[in-house]
Amino acid sequence: MKKIRPYRLFAAKGICWAIFLLYCSNTYCQQGKDEWLRSLNKTILESSKNDDLKIKKIDSLRLQKAQLSPIDLFDHYLNMRYEFAAFNFDSSFFYAEKLKETAATIKDNSKLMYALLKKTQVLLSAGMFKEVFESLEQIDPFVLDNQQKAEYYSLKARSLLDLADYNGNKLFLQAYNETAEKYIDSCLLLSADSSFLFLYYNGLKHLRNNDWQSSIKYFTLLAKRTDLPLHQQAIVYSTFSDVYIRREMTDSAIILLARAAIADIKSSTKETTAILHLANLLFKKGDIENASKFIQKAASDAKIYGARQRILQLSNVLPLIEAERLATVQKEKISLRRYATIITASLLFLVVLVFIIIIQIKKLKKQQRLISDKNISLQHHLEEKEWLLKEIHHRVKNNLHTITSLLESQSAYLENEALSAIRNSQHRVFAMSIIHQKLYQPETNSTEIDMSVYIHELVDYLQESFETGQRINFILELEPVYLDITTAVPVGLILNEAITNSLKYAFPQKTEGQITISIKQIAENKVRFNVADNGIGLPNGFDVNAINSLGMKLMQGLSDDIAAQFSIKGEQGTSITIEFMSDNRPDQVQYLQKNK
Repeated sequence: MKKIRPYRLFAAKGICWAIFLLYCSNTYCQQGKDEWLRSLNKTILESSKNDDLKIKKIDSLRLQKAQLSPIDLFDHYLNMRYEFAAFNFDSSFFYAEKLKETAATIKDNSKLMYALLKKTQVLLSAGMFKEVFESLEQIDPFVLDNQQKAEYYSLKARSLLDLADYNGNKLFLQAYNETAEKYIDSCLLLSADSSFLFLYYNGLKHLRNNDWQSSIKYFTLLAKRTDLPLHQQAIVYSTFSDVYIRREMTDSAIILLARAAIADIKSSTKETTAILHLANLLFKKGDIENASKFIQKAASDAKIYGARQRILQLSNVLPLIEAERLATVQKEKISLRRYATIITASLLFLVVLVFIIIIQIKKLKKQQRLISDKNISLQHHLEEKEWLLKEIHHRVKNNLHTITSLLESQSAYLENEALSAIRNSQHRVFAMSIIHQKLYQPETNSTEIDMSVYIHELVDYLQESFETGQRINFILELEPVYLDITTAVPVGLILNEAITNSLKYAFPQKTEGQITISIKQIAENKVRFNVADNGIGLPNGFDVNAINSLGMKLMQGLSDDIAAQFSIKGEQGTSITIEFMSDNRPDQVQYLQKNK
């Protein structure tokens, strides 16, 4: 079997110890430090209620005295001393003396020794060490029963330990501790394994010897017990906290001391060190507010209890905490003044800024009124201009209709080519008049023409003029394309010429046929107009540039005016196409052509 090296065994124990201590720390940190401190503050505010209950209980016990026999009177004084034990030193000492007198009266030596034991406990609680040791010398432990003996040895151990802590003299510290440990061992031998004294002094013994693991084990068993009175719970939590203080686990120690202080207050215990130690611990951590509250409570309780030694102990700590609290308050006042100055300056700046903003808003509103008035005036001018423009279009349309009527009248006296020329002119004039008609209509608020609607009306007019009936079928593939008047008029005339040519020449002898008219948006701002028929087509050797035709030259010339690509094809009928940019106006095109 392989031998384990000592340093490895030590390391393994250290790890196990760390895990165990961490587990215990987590157990007592479940509710959190801040929550326990809030709970303690709340309990302090309600402490007067607990004191009232305590006083009522004491008054009730006092009333029983008259009905008791001399033998029962000993137990009565024992109960009264217990109630005053940690509540008021003078009353507790008084009833300890009455307990002693009663034992002497009934001539019971064991009761007399027990009365001296209780009197010594009162003296120790008050920190009167000289009187404590004198009283202990008077006690004969051999007349006490085992439980009383255990109390006696625990009291001797406590006396030495408290004296060692009070003196702080290292010359005597070891001797005090060694003697105290012997008395603790005697106490443990006489105590039942599950008793409070056995578990508590085992934990205390291991704590004094820095055996944290064993100490935590015993204190944890006590902390889990639900049958302990509040005063004993406070003693357990207060002593248990020392384990964590020595291990520098401050938050866990604060929680335990807070729990101890809460138990003390609920049991109206005025002779207590838990809240004093808690105040000291919080003071070191910088929590001056809570430290001040708790030290004030400790001072108040010490005054009520009347223990001179405890008051003296508090007098050394209280001024330090209160001085720090006053310093903190002073710092807060300075900070508040600084913040008040900053806030006042900010408010003044804000007032000035608001004043400037109000002035600017007034100026802005004035400008807005001026702009609004100008906008209204401009709107009136615009409406007037639009009305005048519509009126112009209306008059132009009327004039074109007059020209059409005159041409119609003239055609009655003409024949052959002259008549055809007049008819063609009529169609051209009507093609322009439709555009002007569209622009002066009341429901039209735009300066642009929807060419898809325009073509419908133009086709209807030409069908009626040429009396095609059902012989010629028109197929219209029209996308909505909007053109202004300067582009719409040339395009309208080109379409008129193209459709007229198909109606006149594509279908001789009045044969049936089909004419397709399409408008397509082939690219952004670029459109294509196409007029195609399925008639006889163009003659062989047709050259558009060689044709001396007014209609053909008119289409080419108008295409040049709007920078359109003009093309004509004669395969399986005739197809005339123009492609141009929809935002090109003739005046722009002419300007560009002049300045190339």
